[in-house]
Amino acid sequence: MIARFILFILFLPLPLCSQEFSKLEFFKKELKTNPPEEKRFELQQSLVNIYRIYNPDSCFFYTQKNLELIKKNKWNIRKGKAFLGLVSYYTEKNKISQALKYNQESFNINTKNKDEYTLADNYYMFGRLSHQKGEHAEAVKNYLKSIDLGTKSKNLWIVNSAYRSLAFLYLDESNKEKSYENINKALKAAQESNSQEALGFCHGVLAEIDRSLGKLKEAQINFEKAYQYFKNTQNEYGQAWLFTNWSLLDVTKLMESYQMQMKAQEIWDKTSPNHYMSVANHYNIAYTYLDFYKQYGKYQNQLKWNKNELLKEAQKEFEISKSIAENNNNKQWVMFNYLGMSELSRLKGDLDGYAENIQEYYNTRDSIYSQSRKNEMAKLESQKVVEQKNKEIKFNKLIIKNKERERLYYILGLFALLTIGVLMFFLYKQSKKNSDRLQKLNIELDKANKTNMKFFGILNHDLRSPVVGLIHFLHLQKEAPEIMDDETKKRLENKVINASEKLLQQMEDLLLWSKGQMDNFSPEIKTVFIKDIFKDIEENFSWVENIEFIFDFPENMSISTDQEYLKTITRNLTNNSVKVLEQKEGKKVIIWKAFSDENKNYITITDNGEGASTDKFKALFDDSVTIGTKKGLGLHLIRDLSRAIDMEIEVKSEQNQGSTITLSSKKI
Repeated sequence: MIARFILFILFLPLPLCSQEFSKLEFFKKELKTNPPEEKRFELQQSLVNIYRIYNPDSCFFYTQKNLELIKKNKWNIRKGKAFLGLVSYYTEKNKISQALKYNQESFNINTKNKDEYTLADNYYMFGRLSHQKGEHAEAVKNYLKSIDLGTKSKNLWIVNSAYRSLAFLYLDESNKEKSYENINKALKAAQESNSQEALGFCHGVLAEIDRSLGKLKEAQINFEKAYQYFKNTQNEYGQAWLFTNWSLLDVTKLMESYQMQMKAQEIWDKTSPNHYMSVANHYNIAYTYLDFYKQYGKYQNQLKWNKNELLKEAQKEFEISKSIAENNNNKQWVMFNYLGMSELSRLKGDLDGYAENIQEYYNTRDSIYSQSRKNEMAKLESQKVVEQKNKEIKFNKLIIKNKERERLYYILGLFALLTIGVLMFFLYKQSKKNSDRLQKLNIELDKANKTNMKFFGILNHDLRSPVVGLIHFLHLQKEAPEIMDDETKKRLENKVINASEKLLQQMEDLLLWSKGQMDNFSPEIKTVFIKDIFKDIEENFSWVENIEFIFDFPENMSISTDQEYLKTITRNLTNNSVKVLEQKEGKKVIIWKAFSDENKNYITITDNGEGASTDKFKALFDDSVTIGTKKGLGLHLIRDLSRAIDMEIEVKSEQNQGSTITLSSKKI
């Protein structure tokens, strides 16, 4: 009875991907539609992946179909996957040499193709075949390699299967820590793959580990979880595998255990009679018959055999189990069957048979579980840990290197941003400088435009009066020559000549002055004598008849100003007064006066005209007053030029009394 609690199921299912049995009919139905050969190959390969674990004959059938397609289409690159079907078939049929041969051929092709996903499967099968023969060290080596490649290629089913196999292997070696460690890794891989079948097998293995270690409550919970997963996926194979293990959980309920074993064997006989799990189930049934024999009084009413017949039934089940195990070269299950048959011999009272079987049990066990094997396994496991640590160190170095590279990139990025910032700032400053320069040029252009307007205004007003006088004389000479005697005619001719000469001189002065103002229309401040200003007025208005000019000023009086600006202002003021007095009857007088006090210099012009309201002089003070082509421009010029030389203007005008305009500037 004790031996039954240390038994376990050695090998686990191995589809290449999670497949529910319900998909079998779907794949078969698709094949009947006569699909293209490419699709036919894939459908048949999917069937092979399912049949690999529970129906070796069907697996072999569809593998042969795919090998025919490969030969026909020269798809030699696909042989690596197809041969795995033959590996599974010959493994189940206990043709180990054939299984190894095809797995090696598959391995060579997959290595050439660098197909790491399928190579993980090859290593797993190498491990499984070694495990089957009881070569645990070699099995561990291949399982670990399978896990490495499976993890790298994302073949999570193989990773899951290899960890489950390692969990059972270490349980067999009585290393429960390693057993739990590996089944937990298998669970993690199953969760990542999101496969209900993988989760079902993992919980079934965990339940078997708990059962073997006496954790019956935990085992029951995990058996129930596994059953629910297999029920959801309609996986009969998984249920049979589970019942085989679950039947050993509570042997005090012997009849329930027996019924569960019979359900499992019914499925094994239907799907794969020589399967490893069938070996285990026959062994468990044999032990159940021994337990019925020992407790015959309790169960005799529920059994169809008498007490001695139970021993015969047990003998038959042991022989079936041992025969299949020997054909499969499964030393481990051969060992367990020797132990079971030794117990049967003891109950029969066959001491020679008991001694023979127990001796075979120990011999086989020593060949499997020798200390050298355990040391070799420990060495492989340690080597695996070291390799893993080396990988972690290499990975960490890579991370550090990448971090340093990232830091360099950050520094270069910051430098680039700083450079861009400096360039942007430089461009901004340059743009602002250009903008300021453009604005300055626009101001200068506007000023130049205004200067041109002022300049032409000055020419118009300074030249208008002499030209008007000349035209007036010419009209008089043409229209009424009879009213002029020779003396008057001569006098007027002299005046015209004199006025013309003054006009020419005035034009030359204006042109010379304008030439100096072309680049920059701004005043040139210097000392100017009042007598020169008044003399200019007297000479330029010598053509005016019937108006008396009076000049009142200190002989040596001078002011600091621009002479040409001031001349232009006084000419325009004089011209305006002449116009005012043209319509007046009686005595006409224009008085120019200059004087000063402690702070200012003053220049005034007074006429005895009719006077005017302040609105007439508004253009002298208001920039917004509109101007025309024939009036208003003179007052604008006087205003603008007075501002330019810092002269203030004041106007006093009384009706019928005349007007006085005063120009004043601070003493310098």
